Amino acid sequence: MFVLGGGAVLLTLILIMGVIMPYRNSMALMDTKISSRQRQLEKVQDLRQEYLLLQSRLAVAEEQMSASEGFSLLSFVESVTLRVASKENLVYMRPQPVSTQGELREESAEIKLEKIRLDQLVRFLYSLESAEGNLQMKNLRIKTRFEDKSLLDAVLTISSYRRNA
Repeated sequence: MFVLGGGAVLLTLILIMGVIMPYRNSMALMDTKISSRQRQLEKVQDLRQEYLLLQSRLAVAEEQMSASEGFSLLSFVESVTLRVASKENLVYMRPQPVSTQGELREESAEIKLEKIRLDQLVRFLYSLESAEGNLQMKNLRIKTRFEDKSLLDAVLTISSYRRNA
């Protein structure tokens, strides 16, 4: 009876240690691998969405560059300044050196506006943002005037991008 009981216990231990425990361990390992792969799949799907968004932005930028072939940055800034403020507010427009990166050519200009109100500056910036040319503001410094706190001085660096000819 003792031998049979010991054999049953031994058989049960061999079954538990040899079959059930390795099966549970491999199932737990598979569960962690499945969850890891699901997280990786979610990351890939997020990256795919980001890639599609960037691709659509690139298409819009390409369209803007092709539409702005005859665009002149300095004349555009001057016309916007005349429309928003007056010629006296435009102190200077300094063209910056043209830089080339691959197929793109960047033309920049530093613009200084003096004695303008906040609403004029906002309209000026909105005009730059909604321009048909592919413009980007690189730098903006705003100071209040000492003699009249309601007036501002602003120095902007604006860039325009085109394809190399």
